Amino acid sequence: MVERDPAPVTEQHVAAHPFVRGLEVDDVAALQRLATAVEFESGDVIFSVGEPAEAFYLIRTGLVALELPDRSGMSRTIQTLTEGSALGWSWMFEPRRWQFTAVARTPVRSIAFDTGELRALFEAEPATGFRILGRVAELMAERLHATRRQVVELSGG
Repeated sequence: MVERDPAPVTEQHVAAHPFVRGLEVDDVAALQRLATAVEFESGDVIFSVGEPAEAFYLIRTGLVALELPDRSGMSRTIQTLTEGSALGWSWMFEPRRWQFTAVARTPVRSIAFDTGELRALFEAEPATGFRILGRVAELMAERLHATRRQVVELSGG
């Protein structure tokens, strides 16, 4: 079950996350204005394949398994994300649906961003959008490499 933390997310919380470190001060402030603290219990499904991708998460604590169903319908863990990871990039591209299922393996504390608000920020502040989307592109490349490693392992290669 998703729990929204009533404590506000400070600029320091956002700035301390590895995904954000090194961004311009104005970029961090813009992100902080959109940030919401969210918690998940162990076993919670954060999102599922095919659902609308409406959030982007910065994991502060905990473990999240990214899973993909195989032909038999069983889910295979593609990657396990830990503290300091960013979660979710499917919101960037049509049809804006999740490509993986994310499951909390431990209690997870995260910072969540509404992706509609993020896209609006990027349109209003293209330089901010460019810098943040560059980091999301790195995230995507990392996930694709992890998926490739899984495919090679499963094929016995």
